[in-house]
Amino acid sequence: MKKNSSLLQRLTGLLLLVTSMFWNSIQAQAEEKIGARALQQIEALKMEKASRSATERKLDSQFVFELKRSRGQTFAAGVTTLRPEITRESDGRILVDIKGAVTPGLLDRIVKGGGDVIHSSPRFKTVRAKVKLEQLESLASLPEVNFIQRAAQAMTQTGSSNSEGDLTHGAALARNAFNVTGRGVKVGVLSDSVESLLLSQGNGNLGNVTVLPGQAGVGIGEGTAMLEIIHDLAPEAELYFATAVISDASFAENILNLRSNGCQIIVDDIFYFNEPPFQDGIIAQAVNAVTADGALYVSSAGNSGSTKYGTSGTWEGDFVDSGQTLPGFGGKIHSFGVTNYNLILQNGGYGVDLFWADPAGASTNDYDLYLLDSSGNVVGFSNNPQTGSQDPYERIHSALAGFRIVVVKSSGAERFLRVHALGGRLQFTAGGATLGHSAATNSLSVAAVNALNSFPAAFNSANTVETFSSDGPRRILFHADGSPITPGNLSSSGGYLRLKPDIAAADGVMTSVPGFIPFFGTSAAAPHAAAIAALMWSFNPSLNADQIRTALINTALDIEGVGFDANAGAGIVMAGPALAALDTFPVFVGGSTIVEESCPNNALDPGETVTFALTLTNVGFAATTNLVATLLNTGGVSMASAPQNYGVVTANGGTQTRTFSFLVTGECGDATVVTLKLQD
Repeated sequence: MKKNSSLLQRLTGLLLLVTSMFWNSIQAQAEEKIGARALQQIEALKMEKASRSATERKLDSQFVFELKRSRGQTFAAGVTTLRPEITRESDGRILVDIKGAVTPGLLDRIVKGGGDVIHSSPRFKTVRAKVKLEQLESLASLPEVNFIQRAAQAMTQTGSSNSEGDLTHGAALARNAFNVTGRGVKVGVLSDSVESLLLSQGNGNLGNVTVLPGQAGVGIGEGTAMLEIIHDLAPEAELYFATAVISDASFAENILNLRSNGCQIIVDDIFYFNEPPFQDGIIAQAVNAVTADGALYVSSAGNSGSTKYGTSGTWEGDFVDSGQTLPGFGGKIHSFGVTNYNLILQNGGYGVDLFWADPAGASTNDYDLYLLDSSGNVVGFSNNPQTGSQDPYERIHSALAGFRIVVVKSSGAERFLRVHALGGRLQFTAGGATLGHSAATNSLSVAAVNALNSFPAAFNSANTVETFSSDGPRRILFHADGSPITPGNLSSSGGYLRLKPDIAAADGVMTSVPGFIPFFGTSAAAPHAAAIAALMWSFNPSLNADQIRTALINTALDIEGVGFDANAGAGIVMAGPALAALDTFPVFVGGSTIVEESCPNNALDPGETVTFALTLTNVGFAATTNLVATLLNTGGVSMASAPQNYGVVTANGGTQTRTFSFLVTGECGDATVVTLKLQD
């Protein structure tokens, strides 16, 4: 017994020793921080930032760095490993975005100094221009200029050929069953360019495409590949195109321009790196404008991965003080939990972004972003000042696997943060990779599902999204005007969640466009969803965008988690079920006959009172129960008579006729358009 007791004590002691060693290991890991060398270099960069003149504080930190380098001046004492992050055009000039009031004086100063104005948008208060480095300080000195930054970058969310999605979505069967082709529906596409458009038209994969003047774009022709997909599924839809890659402001304006050209459905596959995640930016506001005007907007969810599949390059969370404080000018280093840096596991090739919860163009809390190599040297930085008129945004353009991301709260309040290694993978991640205009409330955000996993059969419930497809949800903390949704709470519990993406659709399909054989990414998924929507609208032109959207979501094939989930949304859109859901709506065809005229001549004369018999024929699959028609005073109609009750109008050809009187207005030769507002 005594021997056993002694053995037990020895085992207990050994267990305590092992436990102690394990706990010490956890403590050491939890307390791992960046080294003294990095602290000294970050402090030197903060000292340089504090020393900038008023004009320099209106310039991107990389521009200040490059200006001092060009003059042979020391930028930050002891920091010798920084890499310049300015891309020059072939003529040596730099592409920039100038934020502020767009005035003739600003545009004139750009040109006279040797620059070119690429695009100016008074509506969105921005100018994209190509300028000389030595112009920057002169331009920044203008009172109308708030800030000059490196041009915001964009990325696409990446036929005789026919998309495999035509079969996997059941579109081919649905066209025959419902006798629909997309006829009469205008679909607008926004992407990089329509390179190879003539090739696609020549080989029969595309018909006529209306390209908005001057908006053919530049790039590898992803827009042409998207157009081919829509044409495959909805062959008689009228196709339009405008580029989205001139600038973010130009993108927003082209969304509005496609709508003004009559496009009922607008689809894009472009994402700008500077789109705010916690608020609707200018592109999302344009989406909101066209959807409020009756359009259906479809957008790719993105290719930034998901936490479920271990492919995410996104981390979001509240600022946490690591306890490591910078000396001198101060500043708190953020803790990611185990370390106070986030390790880049895989390079995505698009750099690193930092956002925090302040309103766009009005950030008063100053955060900075640094990149360390494996030796602890600062090799990249972005430390623009935030003093009330700047965006809550810092960006480092290039980053490699093995580099460490460091976030510093230079001054101000603790905020909800977002770190994004675009297209890459991070050590610490969180859901919510999808953002920007694709996450706008009324935008249909589309995830990707590989069509080849089902082809030639239709999709089924065992399908899963591509592992690179961006997950949700999206936390929104501000209204579009910058006012907080939950004043006083700009943390991970503030605002509200938008459940994104909404739906999923096919990628991995064939086109005839070089470089897109096959076509992968959510860039391919979005046009499949848009094409199915075009079939639905051609089946029942009286529907509105909300009804189309609801039918697409409610009839989606559930995959991934049961019900709505963060990877596939409601599931895969399927043409047959979506069209079948529309059978519940009555569809009317109108007819008219003159019954009485104050000046009988069987013609409508200005100033004449007329009475018409207006016939409604229900060609839909559902009857009305109490249909009331109101004649509107528009289109040459005035002093319209009272509303009339058509009551029950049976489906599949039921007809009812009622009479209306009105006074004819306008000039001789004008057309009179009789418009009935119907409510059942």
